[in-house]
Amino acid sequence: MDYVIAIPSYHRSEICRDKTLAMLSKHHIPKDKIYVYIVKEDEEAYKTCDVKKIIGKKGLVQQRQFIIEYFPEGKPIVFLDDDIEKIDVDDFKTLDHFIKEAFRITKEENAYIWGVYPVFNPFFRKNKPRVTTCLNYIVGAFYGIINRRNPKLKLSLTKENGQKEDVERSLLYFKQDGVVVRFNKVGFVTKYYGKQGGLGTFEERLEPMKKASYLLKQKYPEYGTILTRKTGMTEFRLKKIKSTKKSKS
Repeated sequence: MDYVIAIPSYHRSEICRDKTLAMLSKHHIPKDKIYVYIVKEDEEAYKTCDVKKIIGKKGLVQQRQFIIEYFPEGKPIVFLDDDIEKIDVDDFKTLDHFIKEAFRITKEENAYIWGVYPVFNPFFRKNKPRVTTCLNYIVGAFYGIINRRNPKLKLSLTKENGQKEDVERSLLYFKQDGVVVRFNKVGFVTKYYGKQGGLGTFEERLEPMKKASYLLKQKYPEYGTILTRKTGMTEFRLKKIKSTKKSKS
């Protein structure tokens, strides 16, 4: 499986180098598979990241769309955040083997996107089904797609600030294909709310999260519900709607 790994990064060269790139090196992922997407103003800072650097677009949604347009249709692309410290691949032996199997199973399910469990804690993953194909949240920090330049998959509600962009993507792929694949026993370690770069601190993201969640609820009321946590974080929680696709297997 000739996949590539795409890492959007903004103002976080040391984090990218010391976390995600170091993690990939420990997993023996070849450097020629790894692309870091940056902005022009960061070019000098990222010279210490010893992989391919591509000047793309500012903004997470815009950068992801740039990556989709950068690679040909049908290309298997793994998206990783720039601060992934650890990946638990469960019984898939190696990260490379997991990625290849993830794309193989995704094709068997007539799907175009796969994801992993959004929380690392093994206790939460322990009793989950190994693979699901219903409407599930595909977390943006670690997921894979079989590349398509389909305008119906372009994000619109969350492109302003990137909040809940992965929720909108999960929805759009499910609406388009009737299936998304998630590997519920695979987890990873990251900090969702950093102090620099990325999408901002937790406090900075509260109001944009709320706005994005209500936009999603307004447009897709049948696909989820609004949830406000004790922390003040607002979510658009997706309903577990069954897949409408039959697998090839």
